[in-house]
Amino acid sequence: MNWARPARELVAALEDREDVKSPRLREAVIGTPRHVFLPYYFENHGGAPTLWVARTETDGDAWLTPIYSNTTLVTELDPKTAKQVDGGWNGFPTSSSTQPGLVVRMLETLGIESEHDVLDAGLGTGYQAALIAHCLRDSRQLVTSDIGSTTLAQERMDTLGHNPTVIQADATKWSWKRQFDRIVFSFGLPRVTDTIRQAIAPGGRVIANVFGPISSALVVLDAKDAKEEGVLEGRFLAHGGSFMPARHERSDAFEADLSSAAEGRTAVPMADFDNYHFLFLLAAHLPGVNLQYGIEEGQSMRRLVLPDGRWGEAVYVQEEGAHPLFCELGDGVWETVERVWSWWTDNGRPGWDEFGLTVAGDGTHRLWHQNPMGTSWVLS
Repeated sequence: MNWARPARELVAALEDREDVKSPRLREAVIGTPRHVFLPYYFENHGGAPTLWVARTETDGDAWLTPIYSNTTLVTELDPKTAKQVDGGWNGFPTSSSTQPGLVVRMLETLGIESEHDVLDAGLGTGYQAALIAHCLRDSRQLVTSDIGSTTLAQERMDTLGHNPTVIQADATKWSWKRQFDRIVFSFGLPRVTDTIRQAIAPGGRVIANVFGPISSALVVLDAKDAKEEGVLEGRFLAHGGSFMPARHERSDAFEADLSSAAEGRTAVPMADFDNYHFLFLLAAHLPGVNLQYGIEEGQSMRRLVLPDGRWGEAVYVQEEGAHPLFCELGDGVWETVERVWSWWTDNGRPGWDEFGLTVAGDGTHRLWHQNPMGTSWVLS
């Protein structure tokens, strides 16, 4: 199979976008056969529900061409919801091979040097781990983990001569026996856990998509020196990046009497629920919140659902001059929405790159605007 030319074309496209800048990463992309890590994937063919068509090597160029394009490819559908239908599958994606441009931008931002010890959290197909291994003096400097099975990814890396330490574990909870100079997360983090903080060496750096699943913001956190052990601080990047959320055990559902639901009017316009920067700020204040779109009695609806079962929704009446209605079950959901939206609009609707995050030695998260001494919020 001639994959060298498509790999060079992929690098050229990433250079045009200024995703790839360093010779080390350029050579890593050219020298790493992405198709080895994607023997099959699911292609989005649209529709409602989405039709997913499985692609394998037997499909020839229809399989190979997307692999060497700047495209995220879905590799797994939730087995609890996946259903075979005419022409393919319906189901919800639970794992993917991240868009190469996003992968290399994150690795460029980390500034991986050949002597670094690196943790790749979220092994997935193994492609990102292989790129990192290519940049290191010895692939044994790399530790990579995944909460799911790691066997296939490890076998694929073996074929390329890479021998990192592979651990099947939840990287957010695993007790790491060493510290790392660089850590990259390939799944969304609601918060930075104590085990993550303790895994970063003084002077080290971590990059992650935080405040998921509705936030697409990427933060770069630098570890302070030994005098401030465990303290991380940094800014959010101008470009974002969405990842599948971290897979954990489900929390207990919130139980409430439906008669306790509150109703009222809201000033938050429907369009702002499509604004990534507002959703980022909202997600920071409502950990784990998810956004649902729908129609209720012929009117557009936006519903926010929290992991503990609390929710709040707004129904947008289409009559001229009518104010949207909101309803919530569980204290504080819509009050938080209104408070966050009011601050955001009063301060010029700032983008996420105007914010930063400090994670203290005791695990406290403080989100700040403009600089660490500016307006800030201690997050729950």
